[in-house]
Formats: sequence, C-alpha cells, structure tokens
Amino acid sequence: MGCRTLRVSLSIVDDYMPLDNDDDPESMVDDYDSPLTDLEESTCSSEYSSLSEMSSEDSGSEYGGETYKEQPAKKRARATTVTDAGKAPAAKGSSRRKKTLSLIITMPIDMLLEIFSLLDPADLLHLSRTNKAFRNVLLSNNAISVWKAARVNRGGVPDYMPGMSEAKWANLLFGGSQCCVCGTKGVQRIDFGIRRRACTSCLKKNLTFEGNFKGKFPDFDPIIMDLIPFTNIGGWAHGHASGSKFFWSADVLKTAEQLGMYQKDVHMFKPRAKQVLEDFKQSRKEYVDSVVHHAKVCYKWVNEDRERYILCASELRSQNKELIKVRLVHLGHDAKDVKRMLDRHDYRGVDKELTDARWKRLLPRIECKLSELKEEWRLEDQSHASYLRKAHLLDMYNTYLCDVAEYINSPPTGKRESDIEACGAFADRIPEFCAGYLHQTKVALTQLLAPTTDVLQDPLTLQSQGTDAHDNALQLATSVFQCLHSRFFPLITWDKVQQRKCFCHSQGMRQYYFGSTSSSACTFSISQPGVTAACSLLSLVGLDAKITTATTMDQQQRRFFCSNCPPKPEKGGSYRMAMDWRQSVFHYVEQQDPSHAEPRWELLSAAQLEFISANERVWYCNKCDKHRGNPATKIVVMDHVRWHGITAPNEGVDFSCDQSKGLVERPPPGTKFFVTPQKPTGSGKTQQSQPPNKSNGNYRCQHCNVKGLQRTFILDGVKQHIKAKHKIDSPSEDLDFCKVK
Repeated sequence: MGCRTLRVSLSIVDDYMPLDNDDDPESMVDDYDSPLTDLEESTCSSEYSSLSEMSSEDSGSEYGGETYKEQPAKKRARATTVTDAGKAPAAKGSSRRKKTLSLIITMPIDMLLEIFSLLDPADLLHLSRTNKAFRNVLLSNNAISVWKAARVNRGGVPDYMPGMSEAKWANLLFGGSQCCVCGTKGVQRIDFGIRRRACTSCLKKNLTFEGNFKGKFPDFDPIIMDLIPFTNIGGWAHGHASGSKFFWSADVLKTAEQLGMYQKDVHMFKPRAKQVLEDFKQSRKEYVDSVVHHAKVCYKWVNEDRERYILCASELRSQNKELIKVRLVHLGHDAKDVKRMLDRHDYRGVDKELTDARWKRLLPRIECKLSELKEEWRLEDQSHASYLRKAHLLDMYNTYLCDVAEYINSPPTGKRESDIEACGAFADRIPEFCAGYLHQTKVALTQLLAPTTDVLQDPLTLQSQGTDAHDNALQLATSVFQCLHSRFFPLITWDKVQQRKCFCHSQGMRQYYFGSTSSSACTFSISQPGVTAACSLLSLVGLDAKITTATTMDQQQRRFFCSNCPPKPEKGGSYRMAMDWRQSVFHYVEQQDPSHAEPRWELLSAAQLEFISANERVWYCNKCDKHRGNPATKIVVMDHVRWHGITAPNEGVDFSCDQSKGLVERPPPGTKFFVTPQKPTGSGKTQQSQPPNKSNGNYRCQHCNVKGLQRTFILDGVKQHIKAKHKIDSPSEDLDFCKVK
C-alpha cells in the first residue's frame, strides 16, 4: 500500500479487565500503555484502508514477529457411488451459494465504524473478541466515537470513569459477571469506588481498612490514603455501606511506588522536585474527588437501570402470558385451566421475547405441565367434593336419621346379608326425611312469629293453607330470627336460617372424619330487636309490613342514618354511617345500650344517595372477572370498561352492582358519609381526595405487614413487589397494600 505501518501489540494485561492501577494523569503519561492507540502512522488516510489489509499486515506481530502465510490443506476428492446398474450418478447442478459474512472484513473502515455505532456496548465487546481485525479497529482512536454512540444506544449510561478508557469502561459494565481477580462467575455488583467487579472472597483478601493501614503497610506514609480511591463497603459488609474507608491493596502499592519516586527526587535535591511532588499530590486528590463524585452518578444509574429492567421484564412477562394463553386456547385447551396455570406458575421462557423458535421449545413442556396440573386439580376437586358430600350426609345422619342409630346398634342376626339388607331401604327414604325436616322447621318458625307480631295470620290457618303459605310468611322482611348460640346475630328470612351452622364439640362418627369441631343443629327463636328495627324501617319508607318481602326491600336500594348515633369525628371532619336496611337491622340488634332503646332512622335524600352510590365499592365489570370478589367504585369500573373499547358504558349491560351481600350470612359494614368536610391539607385538598404522592415511600404491603415487616414503598414499587414476591398479578389497594397514614 505504500504506507508505513506501526504494529502495536494488543496482548496487554487487563485489556478487558479493570485495571489494577489508578490510571491517574501521571501514570497514564509515564507507564500506561493504552489500547486505544493509532494502528497506523502513515501518510495515507486510514479511512480508505480495508479491514482485510489491516488483518494481513498484523497477522504475525503478536506471535513472535515471524510472518508467514499458511497454505490451506488440499481437499480430498469425494468418492463416487456406483449404483446397482454399475453407472455413476449424474452430477447435480451447483446449488445456490450460501449467505456469508466473510467478506465484511473487506469493507472500508469508515463504513464499519458507521455500522458499529448502531450497536450496544455489549455487542461491541463481543465483536472485539471475534478476531484480531475487529479488535484492532475497535481499540483504535478512530473508534472512540463508536463506543460513545454505543453508550447512548444503551440508554443513559454515564461517561467513563476518570482514568479509564471507553473500552475498559464498557467491559466493566457489560463484559460479564466474572471477578476481576479470580474469575469467579456470578458477581453482579460493581464497586465504582475502586472501579472493580470483585467477589466477596477477593474483597476480603485485597481490601485494607483505614484503621489497619499502619499495621499492614508500616513503611508507607499515611498520606497515601488521601491519594487513593476508596470504597465504603468492606469485604464482610455484605453490600452495606458504612462511614469507613477501604482501599484496594494493589492501588496502595502502585501509589506508594509513584510517591516514593517523587520523594526520592526531593531527597536528591533535583530542581523543582518539591513543586512537582506537591503538584502530584494535588492532582491525585482531585482525581480521588472526581472518582467519588462519579461513583455516586454510577450507583444512581445502576439503580434506575435495574428498576427499568424489572419493569420491562414484568411487562414482557405479562405480554408473553397473554400470548401463550391465546395460543394454547387456539390449540384446544380450556381457557380457565390455562389462566389457572399461568397465574400460579412462572416459567423462565416467558421472561424473554417469545419467538417462534422459543415457542416450539416451550410448547411440549407447557402442555406436559398443564396435563399434570389438570390431574392435580382433578384430584383436589374430587377430594373437596367428597369432603362436602360426606359432611352433608353426616349432617343428615345426625339431624334426620335418628332411627338409624337403633338399627346400627341392634343385635346381629347371624347372617351378614341380613345385617346390611335394610340399608337400601333407609337410603331410599333420605329425600322423605329431608322434606319432612324442612316442613317441620318452617312450621315451627311460623308459629314463633305469630305471638310476637301482629302482622301474620293465625298459625293454624297458615298450616291449613300448605307449604306455600309458610314460605311466603318466612320471606317477609319482618321475619327476623336468632340462634340461641348467638343472640346478637340476626337471621333475616328463611334463607339465612337454613344456611346457619353452629360450631361445637362433638363425638362419634363426625369426630372420626373431621376432627374435634363440627356443625350441629341450631335452636332458633324470634329476634325481637330485629323485628322492631325492620318494622320501623318499613314504616319510614311507607311499605306495608304485612306483605313486604325482604327481596322488595333489597330492590328499593334505600339508605338510612341511625338517628341515635351522633356523627363521629375523623381527620378534622365528621361522618355518619349510611346503611341499607339489612345493615340497619344488624346495627340496631348489636347496639345494646340506653341510647338505642328504640329504633330511630333518617332516610337519605336523592343527592346523598347518588353520592353514596358513586363512592360505594359494589360495582363490577360484566366483560371480565377483574372485579369479581373485589368490587370497586362506579367511576373506577366505568373507566375500566372503557379499556374494553366501550366508549359509553351502560349500567346493567357493561357493568352491574354487586347484589351478593344479601346472599352472604353477614352484610358488609356501611359507607362513611361526611356531613362535615375534612380539613384541607397544605395543597388545598382534603386528605381523603388527595392523590397519592409517588415521590415518597408511603405505601405498605399488607402481606408483609402481617409478618411484622414495616417496609414502605412508592405506589409503583409496592405493586411490583406484590407481583414479584406474592405472585399477585393485579394487586388492589386496602386488600393487598395500604397507604401509610
């Protein structure tokens, strides 16, 4: 080429590992052989030289200096196969040439650098380790801009630390998790104070505590500690910072050697030796300050990059789960089984991009796991169903089939066939026993209602009218009973009576199957406070107590204030509990004090009722199961429905009110209605309406709080914590996390 080439040996120690020296300004000038050296010193421009020429010229410089061109081995001729007819097969036509990147080294360097500038630092490191040609290009001064562009492509990577090159900085961050001393893998943490990635064992061996400096280096001047970068995390600290300083031993020896040279010049009375020594000390102190400042920037970037990675991984995991669910359902699997599997089990494959090749590898394992889980679920469901059936049959045995005990304990007949022959007859009579028990219970409850209220007909008349008359009487809103085991728990209508179970200690067959606690038959009576409260509520809304059923009262959707209860203060304001009629009955029965001698209620106005309806957490989406078991407010549910592509949600069609509270044994508590507004905070808003402050850690995980842990998070942080730690994909406030007051 007519160009004089300066070959630079690239077999420099620590080319891709953190330096053992400090690389301070003096050492960089005196004895640091930087890998970013011009590969050519010539009169011609290196921009137009090809990578193949550079590789051929430097092929022998690192291996003894002798350059030779190795001759390729001769190919062995392929033996032709003779067919049965004794003729050689016809030669096939030449196939299409395979695509290859072998000619990329013939491209001009400026084009290569332009291509390399589109990569990440990790990709550049991999390229530099591919062959000498790429190594020479990427470690040249011309490639400095490429490394800078790679940092920009990676996103927010800070500038390289003082005394380090771009290549060494990229290797420290993205060159792998190996220890810089022993090569141990899996070292994730980088100590930017000492600019090294070291394992715990090497940190213990090489770090020197400032208090032990004189004992370990008795001949060194303690001023060296002011000239060396340090870390606040010791080898035994397990990653926790302290107020002490720890120095890397190799840095101490290197700096001591440099300081000794300058001090020797002073002792030899060389001109300006003292000034040079002071300049060296000052430059080293400035260098240490710059390292400490830059380390803080790097630690901040590491934390932000980790959070960004976790967030992206969580989003990718959610997308992959939805994609896996769609594909498995398309293959014929049940959607509920797939959702149940993905909610309870995590797979490593969903943390990466779900390509077609990865899907082919994952599909057999996922289908195998799904089949195993389906079998486990089948056994669990079967066990649960068997338990419930056994419990129901034992209830029937203890409640209805009292005569069976005589049959069981009767003397044997002497023939096994005769002893079990009558079991079939008892089994055939089970429906008869059940129907008779229910009818007798309804008749007894109806007779209990007549003496205590004047709203029912004569019990004999009701008995003559048949079963329908008893059913109608027991469905009235004034049919309020109580169990003798829990007098302050009202049972409204027959529906609650037949669901009521009392738990007590029992013996015999039930204890054999279920342990020491079980349910037994209840003894019911009229709840006079409950009947009184129900009658007063019916009178307030203008309904007839003789014919109004509990279902009719539920459909009224009225709300009441207890006039006997004064407003309660909270956060500078005061509130009253807004209750429906079932909650009001419970409230009056449970309030056994002189202030509630008689029920007194206040009916909410239409405006108050509208406010309660908008803020009550009783609404759910009809398009998905997001709010099943966890209802939300009307506004929240309407905003959620719009995510389904419905711009104008319709009540009753797209979302509905949760009517299940009338089906449970105990209704939920009422809703707070502030009659006096709360005091505003500094921002001018009430504390109740103030949005959460995302900049402060003012949220706490409810699951960890049960264990006694008091860790606080920001809003996004606590949601990510619950998803990762407790495997809950959609955490909700108050149930999974709460705001710290």
